[in-house]
Formats: sequence, C-alpha cells, structure tokens
Amino acid sequence: MRIIIAGIAGGIVLFCWGAFSHMVLPIGDIGVKSMPNDAAVMSALKTNISEPGLYFYPGMEGGHKATEAERAAFEAKYKSGPHGILVFHPSGTEVMPPSMLITELVSNILACILAAFVISLTAAGFLARIIATGLFGLVSWLSVDASYWNWYGFPTDYFFAQVGDQFVGWLLAGIPVAIFVKGRRVS
Repeated sequence: MRIIIAGIAGGIVLFCWGAFSHMVLPIGDIGVKSMPNDAAVMSALKTNISEPGLYFYPGMEGGHKATEAERAAFEAKYKSGPHGILVFHPSGTEVMPPSMLITELVSNILACILAAFVISLTAAGFLARIIATGLFGLVSWLSVDASYWNWYGFPTDYFFAQVGDQFVGWLLAGIPVAIFVKGRRVS
C-alpha cells in the first residue's frame, strides 16, 4: 500500500512539475519553432494526407522490402533534403482537452508506482532514495530523448533541455517516494 501511495504522490508531483516547467519556465519552448508560412503548408498537408499518423519524409517506396533501386532513390532524396517526421491529425481538436491532462497524470502515477516499487527493493537512505528516483529521469532521457535526437534529428537544444526537465521532475517526485517507501533493511 505504501508503494501505491508513494506512486500517487510522486506522480502528482511529477505532473505538477511538468505543468510548471512547460507553462512557467521556457523548457517547453526550447528547440521548438513555429513553422513559417504555416497556412500554405497546412493547405498542402490537407490536400495530400487524409489519414492521421506518424509520417517520415521523404518516403521510401516498398518500405522495408524496397528494392536496391528504390533504396538508392530514397537515399538520393534524403541527402538532397528536406527530410523529417510529421505527426499528423487531419481534423482539428481542442488544444489541451481534459483527456490529455488525465492521461498525462495517470501515466505519471503509473511510472512513479513502478519507481517506488524499485526503490522499495533497495537498502538506501532517504537522500539516496530521492537521488535514485531522480535517476529514472536520466534513464528516460537517455532511452527516449537521446534516440529521438540521434535518429530523427530532434534539435540539440531541445535534447539538452529535456535532461533538466526529466531529471528535476523525477528528483522532485523522489521526495514523496522516499517519504513513503523506506526500502529494505540490511541484516
């Protein structure tokens, strides 16, 4: 029960940190730009894409089963540019509906419950439990944001802003986790 309470409290702290870091601090804006002439681009997108999805461009004919000629054509288009990824939603929605906030909060709570469980298996003091929880932020940064930076070309300033956001958020979430989860005693 202490693990669940720790996870709920830690998840709420992590959620609040995310709101603060993105709405008050500039972390949410670092490395993100508004598209110039977005009306023309949005018009072209509406005309050419009808299904929501994650799109890579330029595309490769044949995908993973592409012939050697199709791969060569793709590489030439990729090298000449532009290239990137696009998360596309063809129809409009609310900017930040309650369902998004609830999903974020629930995912933060579930992540903190898992972190609290791992911390419960340690024989660490209070400060060490906070730091160990903070390390979950570094793990997530290295496993997710580093991959996005490496493979998809996410901006370097965005990449480095995320390490601070993740580490500080998880470090703060570590305080209630460390309060509620004492860890194992060494015999």
